[in-house]
Amino acid sequence: MQLLVAIVQDEDANNLQERLASLNLRATRINTVGGFLIRGNVTFLIGVEEERVGDALAALRATCHTRRIFMNPMPPVAEPAHVSLMNPIEVVVGGATVFSFPVRRFLRLRGGGEAAENRWEETAPTPTSREDGPMNLIIAIVQDEDAGPVIQALIGAGHRVTRINTAGGFLRRGNATLLIGVEEPKVDEVLRLIQGACRYRPEPSPVSKGMPMYSATVFVLEASNFLRL
Repeated sequence: MQLLVAIVQDEDANNLQERLASLNLRATRINTVGGFLIRGNVTFLIGVEEERVGDALAALRATCHTRRIFMNPMPPVAEPAHVSLMNPIEVVVGGATVFSFPVRRFLRLRGGGEAAENRWEETAPTPTSREDGPMNLIIAIVQDEDAGPVIQALIGAGHRVTRINTAGGFLRRGNATLLIGVEEPKVDEVLRLIQGACRYRPEPSPVSKGMPMYSATVFVLEASNFLRL
């Protein structure tokens, strides 16, 4: 399982999201800014099985295009009476920047106060590469209505959490992406807290084209380093 983090231009985001949905590839959308021109762009989180990474990259190549635009650079600092305007310069923007991260564990949770493990679906976890027990980054994408209770449960148990308001699915429904740093022995505890704080959804409900909506989609990534500065 891989987590693709794809940064694309605003102009290409809708076409990319529709192409991914047509391929039954789920994506979470974060509105961001970046680049030399500080232009608006969109960051997509795309969880994809190893054998479908090529499909996701093909969708990115087909929908994300480079463009040439002209910009007026800031005039150089000079004497007040000698400020001269420079000619516009042509720059290339667009395309996609993609990072790929191996996923140690991938889960889809249906929620429920009992937090029973039989209410979640998990791909075969990848063994950790470190004997001393690594720090993990848990990325949990939850429904808006569940975000508050999940955060309260995590904080109440002593875990730190960062919330990013995001959107996902074919209909771009509002959701929240939670970033939680946690030691390896406490990963299952965090998963149960998330499961227990989400509203129980007994069956996946199709959003579009048979794509189910779960209470939470969770990626567990192994952090190569962790610091508090």
